[in-house]
Amino acid sequence: MRRTMRTTFLLTAMLITWPLGACANTAPPASSAGEPAEKSEKLLAEVPAEWQKIIDRKVGELHMVEYYPPGADDNWAQKLTVEALSGKDLPDPLIYVAGLAEEQQGLCDHFRDNAVFAGFENGYPTAVNILQCGRSKSTGRPVVTMVKIIQGNESLYTVSRIWRLPEIAANLSDTTPEVDAAELGAWAQTLRKVQVCDTALAAHPCPE
Repeated sequence: MRRTMRTTFLLTAMLITWPLGACANTAPPASSAGEPAEKSEKLLAEVPAEWQKIIDRKVGELHMVEYYPPGADDNWAQKLTVEALSGKDLPDPLIYVAGLAEEQQGLCDHFRDNAVFAGFENGYPTAVNILQCGRSKSTGRPVVTMVKIIQGNESLYTVSRIWRLPEIAANLSDTTPEVDAAELGAWAQTLRKVQVCDTALAAHPCPE
């Protein structure tokens, strides 16, 4: 059985957990020590055991964290990316994933976008898609991305499991990249457990 560790992604306190009911341009309340109070909205996800956090970067209202398997380098074959986009007018997950698909399509030959789920989970709008890049124009390698997007009250959360497969010939007329079915199924179950919750809102309960 694949071992995973349960992680509460707080990325940065001011990014994921703005004060309850406040707009993004409202300063968070201070604690007794003068620091911002802990926020109640949380992203819960699983990271494979022994995977390492390689990137932790905040640019403007976007915070991104990336995890790689042990020993991975710039020539990585798989990774896990977690992003949180804060701000006032957060995009709908369906619109956001459509933008991701359009962007990736421009970088790929033989691109396919497969919608897996669209609806509400724990009271939050959610979308899950599998993006298949038959051949990356920059690396020559197929790329498969399983992505889950959740629109919270404070941030838009994106969790992406990405596989980069061996390079293929440039003259292939069509290709459908494939990931081991068991591994794909295991990650589908992992993404199903990814959720956003809020300790201060009964409509979005956090697990005990």
